[in-house]
Amino acid sequence: MDTASEPTTSGSHNPSPEIVVLNRDLFFGVRIGNALRDAGYRVTFRPATAPFIAHLRATDPPAALGLIDLGADPDWSEIAHVTRDMPAIPILVFGPHKDVDGFRAAKAAGITRIVSNGDFHRDMLGLVRRYARAQPADGRS
Repeated sequence: MDTASEPTTSGSHNPSPEIVVLNRDLFFGVRIGNALRDAGYRVTFRPATAPFIAHLRATDPPAALGLIDLGADPDWSEIAHVTRDMPAIPILVFGPHKDVDGFRAAKAAGITRIVSNGDFHRDMLGLVRRYARAQPADGRS
């Protein structure tokens, strides 16, 4: 799934906050995308680490949030560069609670928050709203 949603605007030409998602699971991707779009976010999916990072770096204004599914097999050394170079963009990771190595690697990479799949799907919008970077009223950061 390497798709980007169409940009949406609200009020006076301000783009909706964008969330960039690293995800390969079509079933969960559709569910995540629909919920986030219904909540007013623009959602862009990337299937691998390199395009995910490239999109985060190219987004202007900066993305409100990076969202990573551990099942997408992220390259944590590359993600760590983003967390150091772009600390203003929070990154939320979700995955199986039994993936202890994945949780440790995400933490070592400087991820903002790591949650289990169950916690993520139980409170997806609450977590996104809690960790997404606030967007200025004029659309600039």
